Amino acid sequence: MRWQIICVFSSCLYTTMSSDGDSDRPPKLAEEWEQQREKQSTRERVYAVSLQLYEPTRVAIVADRADVSKETAREYLRWFTEIGMLTHDGESPDQFSRNESYFEWRRIQRLQAHPPEKLEEELEQLTATERDYRDRYDADGPGEVDALEHADYTDLESVWMELQEWQTVRRRIRELEQARQNQNGSAQAPA
Repeated sequence: MRWQIICVFSSCLYTTMSSDGDSDRPPKLAEEWEQQREKQSTRERVYAVSLQLYEPTRVAIVADRADVSKETAREYLRWFTEIGMLTHDGESPDQFSRNESYFEWRRIQRLQAHPPEKLEEELEQLTATERDYRDRYDADGPGEVDALEHADYTDLESVWMELQEWQTVRRRIRELEQARQNQNGSAQAPA
């Protein structure tokens, strides 16, 4: 079986090709993706690209990925900056990136809508998972782990993936706890 990589914006998907490599007909996934993109408004395309700006990125690159003019991209990027979703990282040239604080705040706001029992149940499960990682790697956090001490080169990728998942579990615990405290009215208001 052969694999084909399809990239849109900065995300890539892997899809299979026929065993003989026949590529006369594009994969169905690519067609669906293209059709979905054609239905998106300009704002939606710039928004989708903006979600991927993990490091300062020039307006021209955003415009290219969203298939819009630079001025249109700049206008939306400035608007997204005004609502706090992005940060304006430079003016010459204009560069923008995700404001992670904004996305964390949004995730906490969504969590607050859940019943307290559900938050506590998920918090208990994730706390147990986090404890398992600490025991498995004999460390207080994923940043203290040397992956090479826990795997040879063939298994290294699986250790890195676990460490990344551990990091995600810790972030989720922090957000759940913040949402739970906000529900109880015991959280401090942001300055």
